[in-house]
Amino acid sequence: MKKTFTGIFRAKESIVLAIIILFVLILSFGSKTFINSTNFESLQSSIAPSAIIAVGMMILLISGVFDLSVGSVMGLSGVVVSILLSYNIPIILAVAGGLAVGIIFGLFNGFLVAFVKVNPLITTIGTLYIGRGLVDALLRGEKSHGVPITQQSFIILGTGKTLGLYNMFWIMIIIVVVAQFVIQKTYFGRQLYYIGGNYESARLVGIKVRRIRLFTYMLSGFLASLAGLLATARFEISSKFLGYNLELQIIIACLIGGASIAGGQGSIVGALFGVVFMSLIVNLFNILEISSFWQNIIVGAILIFVIFLDAYLSMRRKRSMG
Repeated sequence: MKKTFTGIFRAKESIVLAIIILFVLILSFGSKTFINSTNFESLQSSIAPSAIIAVGMMILLISGVFDLSVGSVMGLSGVVVSILLSYNIPIILAVAGGLAVGIIFGLFNGFLVAFVKVNPLITTIGTLYIGRGLVDALLRGEKSHGVPITQQSFIILGTGKTLGLYNMFWIMIIIVVVAQFVIQKTYFGRQLYYIGGNYESARLVGIKVRRIRLFTYMLSGFLASLAGLLATARFEISSKFLGYNLELQIIIACLIGGASIAGGQGSIVGALFGVVFMSLIVNLFNILEISSFWQNIIVGAILIFVIFLDAYLSMRRKRSMG
């Protein structure tokens, strides 16, 4: 059943929202560190870039595919924009150069998956390594610790505030609202669900499945680049570790928020809720000073659980339809 804005909280997302609220209440009463302006700003900085990437990932998952290169694209875009700015390239051109990284990667991924029929897993793992290799190649020698950014008109994208919230957080809200409207209220959005539900049937009824798949990969790459630019502006320096291993956390967030590896399900609001949930988990790790290897174990366990649950629910749906 297609969800509407008024019915959104009767769907899977309502469960995630309830867990988030409960989680916030527990953290608020259980830790004085959680309720302070520094932690609130830290959460904004964590949620905004991840949610922007999750929008693109959710759109891909709805249509039945995914992209494991988003973390590398995020990091590479931040490196590219910082290097361009270090050569005093005009900010608009530097930003355009950074965003072009994601569009090019998305075009490459989309072409291989949609037109050459290469498996999305193989394709995007390949571009993941290409992106990381380029980051290491660009940040070597004296640049190995990152390229500082001094242009305040760029930095304000990540550090500036409007009505008490970071500008990057407002950008995220706009993207989420627009994307939610598009997938729920437009023919393009309905096409995504049709393609994810049954690719061959969608093709046979005349939907331009390959063009749409190419576009959605380019959109995912663009949003990953935008997130990289905003995060780099926030830290005022590029980093070879930006976006490292982020792709799995984004996929977990989308699955928690209602997406399915099988396609045909999910919403942008659900992706946002999933990102908030994952950010709260990481925030709890930091408050409790849990070591990084335990964090990886817990995140890995969450990934296995949500994939198992997704597979189980998909199997039940197929049995009920059969």
